[in-house]
Amino acid sequence: MNDLQRSAIVATLVKDCRAGNGFCGETMVQKSVFVMQELLKVPLGFDFQLYIYGPFSFDLQRHLGSMMADDMIAVQPTEYGATFEPGEQVGYLETHTAKTIAAHRNAVEFVVRHLAGRGVKQLERVATALFFTVTTDDTSVEGRATKIREVKPHITSDEAQKAVEEVDRWRRELAA
Repeated sequence: MNDLQRSAIVATLVKDCRAGNGFCGETMVQKSVFVMQELLKVPLGFDFQLYIYGPFSFDLQRHLGSMMADDMIAVQPTEYGATFEPGEQVGYLETHTAKTIAAHRNAVEFVVRHLAGRGVKQLERVATALFFTVTTDDTSVEGRATKIREVKPHITSDEAQKAVEEVDRWRRELAA
């Protein structure tokens, strides 16, 4: 996927999230893109690593900066922090990358449906659960929950297990 196509998917995510009055900060975008890539197989091509609040891509962070500079997305301060908004060039993206957006519409809708409205801590848990689901050979819920706790001791055992179970439910939902 080229940069314009990647921008179109990210801008569509922002637009759809905000259309439902959802807060769409950088954590929401980071975790949503990670889920789209790793669970929904959208070929965005961002490199992710485990970081402070779960999977994070410095490539995506730079890409978001470029999108802001090109007026594809904008930042709107709120009382809770900054949220992304669609920028003036969203119409251009929709016109020139309509096939790309259409091809990945279901993936965007999936992440908005499952992630929008969650706080940073909730996003961290579920994205970290997906991270260990795709990067480890351990298929047991307990094994993946233990890995989460090893790197994120502030997440309780119960929270880690519920996050892994949620990721497994998503995988079953998508396989059906």
